[in-house]
Amino acid sequence: MMKKKLLTLLAAAVLLPVMAVPLPSDAEEEEQHECTSWIVMPNLTGGKYMMLHKNRDSIKSRQLHLLKAHPEGKYAWISISNRNSNAAYAGINVKGLAVAMNSGDQTEFYSDKNGLYTPYLCRDALENCATAEEAVRYLHKVIIEDRNYQHQDKGSMWFIIDGKKAFIIEHDAVHFGAHEVKTNFAIRANAWHFPEMIMYSKRTMTTLVNHHRREFAVRRSMFADGTKYKEPVDHEKIAVASRIDLIPEDPKCPPLCNKSTNCASTLRIDCEYPETLSTMYAAFGPPRYTPYLPVPYILEDFPKELTEGTFCDAVFARYDAKRELLPQDKLVEFERELYKRHDEATEKARAVLKKGGSVEEVKKILGEAFRKNWEAVKKLSEEKPAPETK
Repeated sequence: MMKKKLLTLLAAAVLLPVMAVPLPSDAEEEEQHECTSWIVMPNLTGGKYMMLHKNRDSIKSRQLHLLKAHPEGKYAWISISNRNSNAAYAGINVKGLAVAMNSGDQTEFYSDKNGLYTPYLCRDALENCATAEEAVRYLHKVIIEDRNYQHQDKGSMWFIIDGKKAFIIEHDAVHFGAHEVKTNFAIRANAWHFPEMIMYSKRTMTTLVNHHRREFAVRRSMFADGTKYKEPVDHEKIAVASRIDLIPEDPKCPPLCNKSTNCASTLRIDCEYPETLSTMYAAFGPPRYTPYLPVPYILEDFPKELTEGTFCDAVFARYDAKRELLPQDKLVEFERELYKRHDEATEKARAVLKKGGSVEEVKKILGEAFRKNWEAVKKLSEEKPAPETK
């Protein structure tokens, strides 16, 4: 069991050499905006699931594919990854652990040399950890104790869940704060929230406000300013929030789904059978231009269009042409059928497991639902696209 003091870690390591950084301009910071992620706890999902969502913002990364890695002697994992690397950006492993990361605040306490970048740390956490608590301890050791971390002139944030617990970490190369998310909902764009970390932030006022505007936009979409708290949060609500492309309070603020958003994932960990029934809902490209496809972790054989990346390439081609597959309300309706088919298969598989059935039987049930969903997505993607968007 993790000791209580670990949940409020503040590493008192010998300070790295302070690397003086001029305070960035608002324009420079916004060009470097990266990712928005959030955690939804089981008390808001009907008690069955722990959910972690990430909109990945990386304007230079467009060569993407579905990767399921099987490292020898370590835990297997799945993620939407860059084709030229074996790194993870938001993934689930065989134990039902999910990990994702965001960029954090600019800080003087950073290391830009001789360390691992966060996608490789994410991969290593998935490969070496079985629980959320283990992942927190692992990242603290690698980042703070071993000083094996680099992230240019910024710190980072981590979102970690398993079937029982959830944590958010905020850190730079010297300071580290980790807190358990015990109920409801927690979200970050790229601004630290923890008292351990905000004193080291070099964010400008404008960009700090913009990060909080993105967070507020998600809360407003999913919870309607508090009026929807009694409604279970499902992936449809998350998907709609992930596609927000305008912040009404300030149209100049980069929205959730902006010019650098290259893909999105919702990692749904099953609380009862995390190793068997967990799912990655994957948008293989900018999420306004492609459906979320439920991908059961337990499957091994996936279409080559996903594993080789040609499906992602087609999504980016539509994005470049500004041609959506469907109007956004129709896309939600289309996805609703995918989610229904997957959820029905999941509950059928759950019943099999409760009766002592085999994992192979579960794979067959989930695999058949995935095949039908993939066929529907592929057919839609090959049809004439919607008119050009403004």
